[in-house]
Amino acid sequence: MADNERMRWFSPDTAPFVLEGFPFFESERRYRRLPLNTDEPMPEWVEALAWNTAGGKLRFHAKLKKLAVRVRLTEGHTYDHLTADGQCGFDCYADDGSGKRFYAVSRFDRSKTEYESVFFTADRQLDLELEINFPLYSGISDVMFGFDWDAEISAPKKRGYGKRIVVYGSSITQGGCATRPGMAYTNILSRRLDAEIINLGFSGSGRAEAEVAREISKIENVGLLLLDCEANCHDTEWVESHYPEFIRILRERYPDVPMLVLSASPKTNELYIAKEHELRMANKRFERELVERLRAEGDGLIRFMDYEDMLGAEWMEETVDGCHATDLGFLYMANGLEPVLREMLGL
Repeated sequence: MADNERMRWFSPDTAPFVLEGFPFFESERRYRRLPLNTDEPMPEWVEALAWNTAGGKLRFHAKLKKLAVRVRLTEGHTYDHLTADGQCGFDCYADDGSGKRFYAVSRFDRSKTEYESVFFTADRQLDLELEINFPLYSGISDVMFGFDWDAEISAPKKRGYGKRIVVYGSSITQGGCATRPGMAYTNILSRRLDAEIINLGFSGSGRAEAEVAREISKIENVGLLLLDCEANCHDTEWVESHYPEFIRILRERYPDVPMLVLSASPKTNELYIAKEHELRMANKRFERELVERLRAEGDGLIRFMDYEDMLGAEWMEETVDGCHATDLGFLYMANGLEPVLREMLGL
């Protein structure tokens, strides 16, 4: 192989790379979103989905011609309404000085759990701030990033906002059903706010359990908490019995951190099943009243937001299945949340 075709491969846990989205990686060396050894047993699917790398991100600066990824996944493409790129792929954003833009996505055999993919090969050396988003719905047992032999790699710029934004919720939080990782609303907001966002979306399993709140409370350097879990709580009795304690545990740990409670998105089945609409309205009413009560009791840092404030005129077209967001739906979510988060963070 000629010198100009040779590649150098690096693990993302080595300097000068900055790895984000895995708040316990420094001590546990695992691509996992919750602690490896929890103090209490986690709900079965929370435990399993904690290995999914949604929100994982690698940041660095490089002068390079070629960028590639080599990965061993814990599972292949299995979801029938989520693209392989969204479930198992990586995508790459770059800033050449004119702003952060989408650059490339990994391309691979959808039937494989191991692959090597080249993001790009340029005809000249590029000078870029780079950000690579990890898969949304698969785990990673091993990953390396490859560069042309003459590439120069250095540390990325410091984040504009220095604390972590923690987002806890459902499959929509996790990124279902973005076509590629960078289009999940948490990743869109991370780029816009120039902040690390910890994605704690657990598909079908974000149910506001107290034991999960206690594990979330182990995360350090938190600047804002966003609760987006109503969609998985189903009946109003569950919301009423779990939300107050979940919020109490987080507030006890983070007394000075702004907290946003987001209601669930509407679903198209509400158009023909009246009980579905009534349930969402009841849940939303309780959440709003709970936040109002907490504010009246002195918690001026908690706030409620109605998901419907973010909807476009034809919101049904923002979903893939009447519920989970398409890229368009995630864009509307980011557009709606961004000014609210900026205000709460003082950005």
